[in-house]
Amino acid sequence: MNKKGPHHPDVASLFRTLEELRSETPQANKDLPARLEKLLGQFPHFAGHFLYVFNYSLGRVVYARGFKEVLGYIDAKVDTGLLYGIVHPDDAPAVSRLTQSAIKAMIGFRDPGKLPELCLTLDYRMRKADGHYIKVLRQSAVFEVDEASGVVHSTFSLLKDISGIKSSNRIGWQANGFDFLDIQLPQSAAERVEYRPTPRELDVLRRMAVGKASKKIAAELCISPMTVITHRRNLLRRTGMKNAVELMRYASEMGWV
Repeated sequence: MNKKGPHHPDVASLFRTLEELRSETPQANKDLPARLEKLLGQFPHFAGHFLYVFNYSLGRVVYARGFKEVLGYIDAKVDTGLLYGIVHPDDAPAVSRLTQSAIKAMIGFRDPGKLPELCLTLDYRMRKADGHYIKVLRQSAVFEVDEASGVVHSTFSLLKDISGIKSSNRIGWQANGFDFLDIQLPQSAAERVEYRPTPRELDVLRRMAVGKASKKIAAELCISPMTVITHRRNLLRRTGMKNAVELMRYASEMGWV
């Protein structure tokens, strides 16, 4: 892991978490590079897209593609230091905290059936090799899981240059499948961070907007009342609202309902 250069404390904290997840006996796979190339090499080469796979037991990026075309960096030299070293300094604290929270929640999962649902979506600014910043959308999901223990071995991240459709300095994020994320955003970035509800959360919000109770919402969506309560709690926490009244006012202002 490349740690050269100064890092914000939140970035350093993320690095420590990744270091703690490294294993003294990492997942053995001598053919890992060849296997990943065979598998991901078939993934379509969409314009403006780049991707990477991070292995937690090895503590490093084990596959990267498209960085040269989009950002100007050689794929073989992509590591954690580069990934977070080129995040805009104003965005790095929030991006690091959100990523760290998702990793901790993901590692704590032991339900193989739910792991494929987990996806963290972020949009923020990254610096190209020529010094210019672009806006990227990153989606990170579970890639490899140990069948016996249910422990996550690696995650797959797909990124896209969205500068043509979004150029603001706001950081957008969405957490799909995570019932709970312990997130405390840095005060310096909190005002620029914007949560985007998942499709299921929007379903709940739209029913809340017309005054439906949790039991009624649960019946209509064929989910449990406790799941509805979890969605409501997460929406409050993730948007920073104090109660349902504030949440509905905010949802209306944002055009969600």
